[in-house]
Order: sequence, then structure tokens, then C-alpha cells
Amino acid sequence: MKVNLAYFGKEAVYSFRRNWVQSVAAITTVALCLVVVGIIAITLYVGGLMIKEIESQVEIQVYLADTAETKPIQAFQEKLVSWDEVKEVKYVSKQEALEIFKKKFENNPEVVENLSDNPLPASFVIMLNNSREVEDIAGRIKSIDNIDELVTDEKDIKYGKEFVGRLFAFTRRLSMATSAFAILLIFVSLVLITNTIRLAIFGRRKEIGIMRLVGASSWFIRIPFIIEGMIEGAIGSGVAILILTLLYRTFFSKLANGEWLSFVAIPFDQGAFIRLIFMLGFGGIAIGALGSMIALRRFLKV
Repeated sequence: MKVNLAYFGKEAVYSFRRNWVQSVAAITTVALCLVVVGIIAITLYVGGLMIKEIESQVEIQVYLADTAETKPIQAFQEKLVSWDEVKEVKYVSKQEALEIFKKKFENNPEVVENLSDNPLPASFVIMLNNSREVEDIAGRIKSIDNIDELVTDEKDIKYGKEFVGRLFAFTRRLSMATSAFAILLIFVSLVLITNTIRLAIFGRRKEIGIMRLVGASSWFIRIPFIIEGMIEGAIGSGVAILILTLLYRTFFSKLANGEWLSFVAIPFDQGAFIRLIFMLGFGGIAIGALGSMIALRRFLKV
């Protein structure tokens, strides 16, 4: 078996060197496709993180009536904390609300000066583990038995219903569209690579025919071509990884660190990029082998 593997490897390398023009074309196709796939993958990853970050900002605010007593307020907070869906409950007193208001309008001091007293109510800010459950949780809060002792009107329980609905609809459509685009891109890449390898094999159809005439089995013919495809895929993925690494160091990392656009937070961690590199490396080899197998079917009549 070792002799056979050495023979197949030697034949694959020899064929790769002899048909270097077709090999370079296949490598270039693999590299370009994987670079595009890598950029799209990074974009989808960053976009997904940004969508999650935006969705995580969705919160429920319960504005308390000035007549609400301390004991019902504490009981209400304890009830909210006990819910599994609730991530955090923050109580904002009237004074804290006023300080936040002053800070918000610090560039317009006349707005604060016109306040004769503190008109702002105390409130609870409720953060959820899953922001998509915000409407259900808001409904549960409104159905609490003694809620009328805490709020003047149900309208004081706010979560931006219209905005949240539009946000979730948009992010859902965006996720579906990007997933479909990624699948389409992978399919197109496989077709391009397969066609490139098929052209290379077409130029050697006489060689394949002679091997069939002398009694070579289909797998005996296949294996050198598959190994050659894996070599081309490995080199192509290596080129793609090199290009993406340069892009990461000169572009994505600077954006993530805020060196270029300090007002835009683009989350991206090095661990995710390393995982992407391994996926592209394995994917290049797998696509090269799969492309060779698909391209050989026509000539081997299998």
C-alpha cells in the first residue's frame, strides 16, 4: 500500500508539473473563489454580531407612578428577577432619571433650567436573555395582578413596539438573504472549480483512454487526479489565506480596533479569523478533490 501511495503521489506531482498551465488556472480559480467566500464569511460574521448587538439593546421600561409604595415596588422587582427570560432588572430612581436627563441635555442648559421641579418618574429597565421575547414579557408584565398600583396606565410599560417589530422583521429577512447568498456563492465556486479541472482533464483524455485500454481500474485512474486536485486546492487555499491575512491585518483589524473609524464599533476577534483560515484550508483541499471526482465521471463513464 505504501508503494501504491508513493506511486500515486509521484504521478500526481509529475502531472501537476507537466500540465502547469492548467494547474495554475485551477489554483487561481480556487484562490479567487475562496477569497470571495472568505470576505463574504467575514462580512456575514461581523454583520451577525452587529445585529445581535443591536437586538441586545432592546429593553422594556416600566415607568412607576409617583404614588407607588416601596413594598409593592420591591415585590415587583423580585418577581421580575425570578423570571428565567429576564437577564437584568435595573431600578432608576427619580433623582437618577433627572441626572440622566441633565447629562443628555448638557449642551442645552436652558432646557434643564426651565424645570421647576423633578417631573421624571422612577422606572425599571428590564433587559432580556432573548430580545425577541420582548412582546411576550411586556404582556406578562401588564397582566400582573397589582400592576395598577405601580403604573398609572399600561402605556407606561414601553418597549418600542413598532420599532422592535420592524427591527426583527428586517434582521430576519437579512439573515435569510445572506444565508441564501452564501450557499449560492459556495455552489458557484464549486461549479467554477469543477469546470476548470474538467478542462485540464479534457486535455488529457487520450491518456485516460489509453489507461482504460490497458486494463487500469477506475480508481487507479482516479486517485492521481484526485491527489492532483487536492494539491491544487491546497495551494489555492494557501494563496487565499495569505490574501485574507493581509486584508485582516491592514483592514479588518484596524476597523475592529477603531483605528480608522472610532465612532463605529465593528466586533471581530482573532479566534474567529483563525477558525475561518482552517475552514478555508480544509475547504480548498476538499473542493479540489471533489472537483476532480466530478470532472472524471464523464471520462470514466461512471
